[in-house]
Amino acid sequence: MKNIVMKLRDDQSGMTLMIVMLLLFLLTLLGMTMYFMSSTDLKITRNVYTGTRAFYAAESGLSEAIGRLNLSSTDPQYDAAMYDNPPYDAASLAWNYAFSGELDNGDSYEVTIEHKEDINDLDSDTNTNEIVAYDKGFFPSDPTHYYPAAGTGYAIEVIRSKGISADGEVVMVLEITKFPMDLKTKGAVSANSTVEIRGNFEANGFDHDMDGNLLPAGTGDDVPGVVTTADNVVNLIGAGEANGDPPIVDKNNGGGWDPSDPLWGAYPNSPGDVLGLTADESLTFFADADYYGPYDGDIGRTAPLSGITYITGDYPGPWEGGTGILIVHNPLYDPCQYEASKVFAESGGATVLPCYNAADPYDYTDPANQPARLGNYASNATFKGLIVADIVYRITGTPTIIGAVVSLSSIDTQTFGTGNAEVLYSSEALNNFTSRGFSKKLAWYKE
Repeated sequence: MKNIVMKLRDDQSGMTLMIVMLLLFLLTLLGMTMYFMSSTDLKITRNVYTGTRAFYAAESGLSEAIGRLNLSSTDPQYDAAMYDNPPYDAASLAWNYAFSGELDNGDSYEVTIEHKEDINDLDSDTNTNEIVAYDKGFFPSDPTHYYPAAGTGYAIEVIRSKGISADGEVVMVLEITKFPMDLKTKGAVSANSTVEIRGNFEANGFDHDMDGNLLPAGTGDDVPGVVTTADNVVNLIGAGEANGDPPIVDKNNGGGWDPSDPLWGAYPNSPGDVLGLTADESLTFFADADYYGPYDGDIGRTAPLSGITYITGDYPGPWEGGTGILIVHNPLYDPCQYEASKVFAESGGATVLPCYNAADPYDYTDPANQPARLGNYASNATFKGLIVADIVYRITGTPTIIGAVVSLSSIDTQTFGTGNAEVLYSSEALNNFTSRGFSKKLAWYKE
């Protein structure tokens, strides 16, 4: 027996084969494991890649939707279907809009826009068949004057964008609404000094639509034709006229713009004040102006104005009309400091405006501090929106301004005329062309 055991112990002829086979099995198992791990990683990487591509495609759709919402219906680049087919109706749940697009890499997006419905009765009025609106009642000014009224606000738009790549789809949803300006416009024409209406010029404060058509009585936001401050008057010379509710508000007709009015406060002292912006907000807002700088002899002369046009010196006015906000203002000109220091110097200190800062002397004789003049504004074109100028020197010819005009100077007479020009107050034009557009993002999520 001992000899048999020793023989089996010494006979290892099959052991090598078993070890080799075991090693081959382990190597095969390791290789298969690495293969499956690599394949999984590739699938994860591919899924992430295709998902990312679809995500960015969806983001592109959201960006285009915001751009389309922010373009006005009169913009030559605007897809007329947004308003006209079907009509854009901020009060109708039936309104919706759809479009699609393709990226250079072959990915694409499909977008729908519709009003948000109050399906959960968010306002607790038991009515779920209505549109959710963003309440603008936080504004401190007269809530009956602005468009729209407090408590109604702008419709919240729900944008759904499906991004489509070669191997994946992603749906992103954005809820957005307009962020309106708190405009300090009390009439078709608002001024801080004496106003002269000459020739056949008309300042009409009855509310008009964006095309200058008079709205039916009781349906609009009627304002005075001309409003000036409490110590000033409006002079109608020749056939010049002012119409509105009432036609004129000055020291002879209602006392004018009263700085102690808790709803209106002091007369605006800058373009930012007119728009209801703080100093910091003004810097951000005007930094995005479509044009900022002195009159170059071309702006508004070869093409219509659009967006924010900020002229930092004298400007004769646009020949080609346009839309948006036109500002003619010298940033170094401070109406209060300029005029208070001028009054102080010329009257020996008998009268100083309440906003004058004696600790910050202001040289009203320095040409760099002079107010900017709008005029002689002579054209046959139409401008829709808001015009703010340090001084309105003259608006003549036959231009039509649909919206409102505000001047800042409290010393210089504002002259409107002598031609057949007109300012037609329009809350719709002010709403469409002076709001900050659809920039208030309320919710953003992946569906």
